[in-house]
Amino acid sequence: MNFFKNTVNFFKSIKTKPLDFVIIFLLFIASFSTLFFFATGSKGAQAELRISGKVIKTFDLNKNQTWTYRAKDGDYNKIQVKNGKIAVVEANCKDQIDVQRGYISKTGETIVCLPHNLVIEVMSGQKDEQVDYKV
Repeated sequence: MNFFKNTVNFFKSIKTKPLDFVIIFLLFIASFSTLFFFATGSKGAQAELRISGKVIKTFDLNKNQTWTYRAKDGDYNKIQVKNGKIAVVEANCKDQIDVQRGYISKTGETIVCLPHNLVIEVMSGQKDEQVDYKV
């Protein structure tokens, strides 16, 4: 109860005006609207499978399919495309983080399997989206 009394006294002492609260409210809404805007990415059209940075396969997310990547050393990742989403549904790595990630579908989302050097990234399907990470 003392906290509320102190808060009221604080606002009385700094001589706030009603317009101040309107400005604070608008800034608050604007700051969280950017989170909503960036969190809702667009649905991707395709996904790239990269092993050690090299593109191995490109998946069309509009075609349901299951594909298994098998390395020469016995490593494997079973990849499933279903209803516009992609996931690693089975793998023989220890940590199983790639399997636990589940299905992804938004542009820029990734699935990573570090033991197998595997990365799956959802792309928009446009050619100019490629980003060069080499510096």
